[in-house]
Amino acid sequence: MAMSKSEPMVTESARGSFTRSKTLTDLLPPPPAHLLLLGQETGAVADGLLEQGYTVTAAPLFEPHSFAQLPSATRLGIYQVDLSLPQASSDVFDAVVVLGVSPQIHPLALFDQLAQCTAHEGLVLLVGLDPQGPPARVTRWLEYVVTIGTRCGFIQLELEADADPIDRGTFVRALRKKEAPRWRLGHLRQSDYPETAVLFQEVFGHPLSPELWAWKYANGGGNAVLARRDGVLVAHYGGMYRDVMLCGKPDWVFQICDVMVHPKERGVMTRRGPFLLTAATSAEIYGPLGFGFPNDRHVLLAEKVGLYAEVGQMREVRWEPASPRFRLGTRLRVVARDSAASRVLVESLWAAMAQDLRHDVVGVRDWAFLEHRYFKHPHHQYEVLSVTSRLTGKSLGLIVLRRWETSCELVDVIAPLANLPVLVDQARRLTGLWGLSSLYCWITKNHLPHFLVAEGKELPLNVTIPTSCWTNDPRADVFKDRWWLMSGDTDFR
Repeated sequence: MAMSKSEPMVTESARGSFTRSKTLTDLLPPPPAHLLLLGQETGAVADGLLEQGYTVTAAPLFEPHSFAQLPSATRLGIYQVDLSLPQASSDVFDAVVVLGVSPQIHPLALFDQLAQCTAHEGLVLLVGLDPQGPPARVTRWLEYVVTIGTRCGFIQLELEADADPIDRGTFVRALRKKEAPRWRLGHLRQSDYPETAVLFQEVFGHPLSPELWAWKYANGGGNAVLARRDGVLVAHYGGMYRDVMLCGKPDWVFQICDVMVHPKERGVMTRRGPFLLTAATSAEIYGPLGFGFPNDRHVLLAEKVGLYAEVGQMREVRWEPASPRFRLGTRLRVVARDSAASRVLVESLWAAMAQDLRHDVVGVRDWAFLEHRYFKHPHHQYEVLSVTSRLTGKSLGLIVLRRWETSCELVDVIAPLANLPVLVDQARRLTGLWGLSSLYCWITKNHLPHFLVAEGKELPLNVTIPTSCWTNDPRADVFKDRWWLMSGDTDFR
């Protein structure tokens, strides 16, 4: 398996290499081999292969509206690969030809199925057009597609560089099925929830409900890479899609969550262990921009194998409760969930906050985010309140609070930064009104001064903010000391 970024791809010896030619049959085994032909328009190719004596099973590579990664204004869609093969087809194929390989084809969903239907020593040919238009988000995407194939039990075959391509502007990559790997990688699907819940309980010691799993991963909200050993799920590396403003420009990142390796599994943090296999594969598919909330120990371990680089740290700010008396200058209003006026209010506050943070990196806090993150959370209850001016009635900002047994957490704010002191004051007032001992929040260290001005006291947290550096993408450098993150940006608060 090719695990290190500096290691060359595994290939067969020169004796077993292929020469590129103008026909696929020069690469394929001789007739009457049983071929699987995958693509959206396979008719002409299938007819030509049938005429030469091959047995051909043709199937679409994807359904047009089935996405493993939903497209958005900033995010390219990745089609789900579900090989719905005819019942009359053989269980295994001597060779597979995949037409139309592109950054929009999910490589792990493809290879985890090809590993099941390709014969031992069977050939896989990946054929596609050289990318046109904007570059792929992960710049070395085709190299990573082949690497993911090697992790799924295939090896790359060397094609002689001086031979003619099959067609101008077309690339071909050849792989051969070898021994099944120690850890079999897979793409998360809804049917994997029961196994995921068992592993979650074993690793974290508390259950993962179907509702919480769906909140994170269903309907294109997230994805994960799985690793099984002897048919048992032993590792899971998950993440959710998060829209961000990246120095004033709309973008997206993959927010890491539910990183799990079974406690009895050996080689957890080695270059050939299930953690690196799942984490690296995730970065190669859903990268190059990512972040998460691991503790310091996990960050250090991930840094050693080249996965993460630290770009920030979280701090806790804690306040004493304030007097519960009403305020002369401000008042509180509940933000209604099903209200057009609330939607307009939130969008206006978010626009002002985004403008203040135009030189930083901040997760989008528009109405869609507020609704999903707080109103639709399957388990937690939040107080979503608007702080308004008594004089003008204008909203100064929005606060999201969560009550614990003895304290109150300021989970999130949406406001112009100049209004933070009055927002904190109202949150402290409610803390006193509810009879709780303290108010606290999480905030990235680089934005700590905005909260200390409101009589807050800084406390350390064992939470470091990493960025994904596996793909060596220079864009990851922009995150250094620029994140605005609160506990509302986590998946677990």
